[in-house]
Amino acid sequence: MSERRQLNRHHRRAGSDRMGRADRLIYLCFLMVVSLVFLTYGKVIFDIASQGIGQINLSYLTDAPRQSGRAGGVFPILVSTVLVLAIAVAVALPTSLAIALYVTEYLAQGSALSSLFRSSMLILASVPSIAFGLFGSSFFAQFLGLGTSLLTGGLTLAVMIIPICAFAFVEVFRLLPTGYRTGAYALGAGKARFILCVMIPTCTAEIITVVLLGTGRALAETAALLFTSGYSDRMPESLLDPGRVLSIHIYDLAMSIPGGDRMAAASAVLLIGLFLLISSVGLYFSKKAHP
Repeated sequence: MSERRQLNRHHRRAGSDRMGRADRLIYLCFLMVVSLVFLTYGKVIFDIASQGIGQINLSYLTDAPRQSGRAGGVFPILVSTVLVLAIAVAVALPTSLAIALYVTEYLAQGSALSSLFRSSMLILASVPSIAFGLFGSSFFAQFLGLGTSLLTGGLTLAVMIIPICAFAFVEVFRLLPTGYRTGAYALGAGKARFILCVMIPTCTAEIITVVLLGTGRALAETAALLFTSGYSDRMPESLLDPGRVLSIHIYDLAMSIPGGDRMAAASAVLLIGLFLLISSVGLYFSKKAHP
């Protein structure tokens, strides 16, 4: 009997040793993959920063481009970028909020329309950005007569990020505790008052986080703006003027302007910095909502 116990103990120890070796092997494989990814992205960022960070100074941020972007600064480019993003957020935020509120508050979970919404948002979120650019060029620029302009570019970006924001808003609203809803209804609040006075104020931090992440996605878009916002590097006088955003400025300097590599790298450093700033603000609000 004791020999059988010892044999069983030996088998368990051997099995645990094999599982321990397998766990260590899997851990090492994961560590190698993660290290490879970090090293690759680190090398890319280091190369861009080493070429472009020396070009960034106060005059670079406040001057207009000269010599097709090989000299001067990026101030009109920054203004055009901010205007395009402001248009996109101003259109996408209320639209995606309205869609999400309708789905969560007026459609039954598991219904055919709710499932259709989920599938549609997932499909639209995975559509290549160049397709949105062609849509914006044909619908906003030609059909509505807005032409190649900042307004066309902003509306195109809004259409692109609406599915992402709406899908995220639905998930945020569905995580709201049911006690909030039942308590509000028990106190006599209607659906509209519950939405305006309870749901949206409670989810404000999550809403800001989703909007900032959507803005970060739109900030780096190039293909969607190639046919919509234009290439002009002059200071825009109105939203109907064409304007060049940072991503297109980088593309043009790197691909079409001889000797523009260093200024393209400087613009890329600026774009990465703006993206990190937006992401950091989004993470701050996310941690504030879920400490």
